[in-house]
Amino acid sequence: MRTRALLSVLGLLVLTLACVLVAPLAIAWFYDSEEVVAAFLWSIGICTASGGFLYLANWGQHRDLGSREGFAVVGLGWAVLSAFAALPFWLSPSGIPNYLDAYFEAMSGFTTTGATILVDIEALPNALLFWRSLTQWLGGMGIVVLTVAILPFLGAGGYQMVRAEVPGPTADKLAPRIARTAIILWGVYFLLTLIETLMLWPVMGLFDAACHSFSTMATGGFSTKNASIAQFNSVYIEVVITVFMLLAGANIVLHYRAIFGKGVLYRADSEFRFYATMVVVATTLITLFLWLGTFPAAETDPERYGTISQCFRLAAFQVGAIGTGTGFVTADFDHWPNACRVILVLLMVIGGCAGSTAGGVKCIRILTLLKYGLREVRRLVRPHAVLPLKIGGETIDREIIARVMGFLALWLVVFVLAVLLMAVIIEPTAVPEAGSTPQGVSAEGVDGSIEDDALITAVGSVLAAIGNIGPGLGGVGPLENYEDIPDLGKLVLILLMLMGRLEIYAVLVLFIPLTWRR
Repeated sequence: MRTRALLSVLGLLVLTLACVLVAPLAIAWFYDSEEVVAAFLWSIGICTASGGFLYLANWGQHRDLGSREGFAVVGLGWAVLSAFAALPFWLSPSGIPNYLDAYFEAMSGFTTTGATILVDIEALPNALLFWRSLTQWLGGMGIVVLTVAILPFLGAGGYQMVRAEVPGPTADKLAPRIARTAIILWGVYFLLTLIETLMLWPVMGLFDAACHSFSTMATGGFSTKNASIAQFNSVYIEVVITVFMLLAGANIVLHYRAIFGKGVLYRADSEFRFYATMVVVATTLITLFLWLGTFPAAETDPERYGTISQCFRLAAFQVGAIGTGTGFVTADFDHWPNACRVILVLLMVIGGCAGSTAGGVKCIRILTLLKYGLREVRRLVRPHAVLPLKIGGETIDREIIARVMGFLALWLVVFVLAVLLMAVIIEPTAVPEAGSTPQGVSAEGVDGSIEDDALITAVGSVLAAIGNIGPGLGGVGPLENYEDIPDLGKLVLILLMLMGRLEIYAVLVLFIPLTWRR
């Protein structure tokens, strides 16, 4: 491991963050008190001093990056950047007084998870609300990709970093130079964000429109309102956000090619067809279950579930929000029929397309797994036949198949171990004291069982964190938050959010001794 090269690039990342913090500083100057302005000034100063020291102390070492350094930069970079991004929340008098909670919020933002410890979101100053959404927007496309775009002198090392950060089994290279590819990706991302902001501006106001556009295109889910998108109760807003959530869940390379006429259209891409089919089928099924089913929410609020059009409105939005990992809510889906909840859980696991900002294991991996399974069934009938694995008419290399299977196996192992750990952490709080209802326990419980509700909370929190979803089930459902999760549980979820966004490998390599050997 070339440690000095690693420290040099980490310094550059922190300096990039210092520059980005100027935007919320301007918002604080315009909207908020002097104390909030001072919090951002201190944060910028600390970032500048720390990043400058790391870079200058290792001057000229950034060009000496290999694959190990690239993965280490991404894994450590996101953890370090979240630590600095938490400073405005922590230093502001009206922010988040507990640093661990501030770090949780920052990591949730950068990883586009959208899980929050805030009880009253609207009590935050505008600058902090803007910063929450901006962290998601930066994390959606990737702060490392942004750094490579504005600092092209990173050269070949930049490719190693982008390869480790971009989600999916492979990283598309749109131009011979990786810096040019990074600029293209960020350009398309910015253009879609701008279009959505302009469409929402007339009905939400510029500030809310910008914040929600940042969260939508990043599939993050941070809102400026306590009730999320339900606060607006607007069909127009829900339609616009649903469309852009679904666009954000697709491979951004497809958008680039569609906008600039560079070849493959959406319908010709196998993964996109799988993704679109999944959305249509899930929306249809949930609409029918809501319309035909009997459940408490339908009885207490018959107007929202009384017609098939209303049920379609709720279903389409939540499928878009959960399927892409955005996590916006317009209804308490944790109290929908069990069949609906099962479908939403499946969507949490699958997620969006590779090369998108969406969470989950990605559609291309699920498609590869299904094709692989069907091929093995055919081999039982024709054991000596040569049956290449093809997707979209193209043969998939064995290396990519092995990478996909390895990732799915790791994901499953991490998920099971994390659920076990969270169940142990939450369990002590599962027995309420007189007159109290702790995290993980609802007033009604699940089937009247406190223990069942605690287990559902453990499973829901892990799935929401590693899938970068935000709202989960049980005590961390769509109308709940993560405030009362024990500190150890928050640390576990922070690690899971990072592993979910960086797709496990870039985090696990940090714990392998071979990574750090010279």
